[in-house]
Amino acid sequence: MAEETADAPGVGELRAQFEALQRQIAAATVGTSESFVALLASPELDAMMAAVTNAAADLDEPTRKRVAAWVKMRAGIATLAALELTRLRGLAAVAQEAPTNGG
Repeated sequence: MAEETADAPGVGELRAQFEALQRQIAAATVGTSESFVALLASPELDAMMAAVTNAAADLDEPTRKRVAAWVKMRAGIATLAALELTRLRGLAAVAQEAPTNGG
């Protein structure tokens, strides 16, 4: 058993590998995330959400509430996606800097 753990990487090494993988994933997905955030926060989608809300105005109250909740969820998702994009950009920037810093 001691021989098996002697060859195993330590916690610090595993954390470093994990962080390096996170930076690589961020660098690989930042472009797609930018597109997703741009779509969610687009004026066209804002207009569509307003049109859906207006179309539901004459419907029963439970339906109007569901539509309002749906529109609010979309806004929340857009906010969260923008925050995640900021995080990904930061990780991707670190990933780009790492090789030049001797990493």
